[in-house]
Amino acid sequence: MTYISIDPARLAEELAADEDVVRALRENGDVAEKVRPVDVHFEGDAEAISQIEDDAEQLGWRVVDITEEDDGQATLWLQRDQTTTDSALCGLTEDALRIEATYGVGYDGWGTVAETETDHHP
Repeated sequence: MTYISIDPARLAEELAADEDVVRALRENGDVAEKVRPVDVHFEGDAEAISQIEDDAEQLGWRVVDITEEDDGQATLWLQRDQTTTDSALCGLTEDALRIEATYGVGYDGWGTVAETETDHHP
């Protein structure tokens, strides 16, 4: 993706919101170093959402779901595999905000499930 600068105030706002999600993960026994799917959510004009869908793989994401509304708006869920360390989540938020700025859509946060020491994946 072409480097696009992010509004520092917008980044600070999102990182502050992330703190609550991270706190909840840690309280549920999350092991931050475990790689797992992390979803991000965007809303916007259906044409812009469609363009992100087309570009998702080259941006390092998988398309999970798209919902198109009758009013020309759409919602997009993307996903990538990563850890939930503070630096990895900061990078995810920065990447999502660059998508928001590049495509003119609204970023509406990320989510994942806590991965504990006892969680086993094939």
